[in-house]
Amino acid sequence: MAFWRSLECHRFSEEKLVHPVLDVGCGDGFLARTAFREKLEAGIDLDKGEVDRAVKLGSYGKALYASATEIPFPDKSFRTVVSNCVLEHIPDIDKALKEIHRVLKPGGRLLITVPSEQYNHPYFRNLMDKMGLGWLGERYMNGLNKVFKHFHVDDAATWKKRLAKAGLKVVVADYIVPLPAFEVYERWMLLAFPSKILKVLTGRFVFGPRGPVKWFASWWLRKPLNATGDPGACYFIAAKKK
Repeated sequence: MAFWRSLECHRFSEEKLVHPVLDVGCGDGFLARTAFREKLEAGIDLDKGEVDRAVKLGSYGKALYASATEIPFPDKSFRTVVSNCVLEHIPDIDKALKEIHRVLKPGGRLLITVPSEQYNHPYFRNLMDKMGLGWLGERYMNGLNKVFKHFHVDDAATWKKRLAKAGLKVVVADYIVPLPAFEVYERWMLLAFPSKILKVLTGRFVFGPRGPVKWFASWWLRKPLNATGDPGACYFIAAKKK
């Protein structure tokens, strides 16, 4: 999980934010603290424990327990809204996007990451297909999306249409998490569950001295992390309020 998050945070860090900024699905503020130099003005999340942790860590000017489908701020409150791999988990995505549009100022930007259509074709599913076990590969993929509560794993064209319906024009739709990196991520996926537990207990995705852990990760993942080209398992999308 930390592996995937590092790629997302790196891409977000390349953006120059115009304040004030709202983080939708902020969690404990990991993205805000990791990717951005300046404190973000506000964050919302439906996990009260994570919101409480964000408040304790001072991740935002204001962190609130609230839903993306009912954002507790007045119209035209923010110049930028960010959301890191959150929107795919919201069943009523159209309502959430309508709310984001409402709280954005005219010309404001929405910056998001979401799984791409390539997420539905991981290494093990492709392997099962090649073995003539397509039915098992499909079950595997459906189970994966169910475990991670993915309601929207779509291509760029679908996201462009969805955002346009909400009054948001896509200006950037880039692949991130190259497929070689996704393959490594999937093979190590079982370790994501202990890392989630560690995150709850310690506030960190990995346990141990940061120096050796960072060195090992940099050495082991150097090739997949430096892979380039399309496609990728995740999108970084920037859209502007019309």
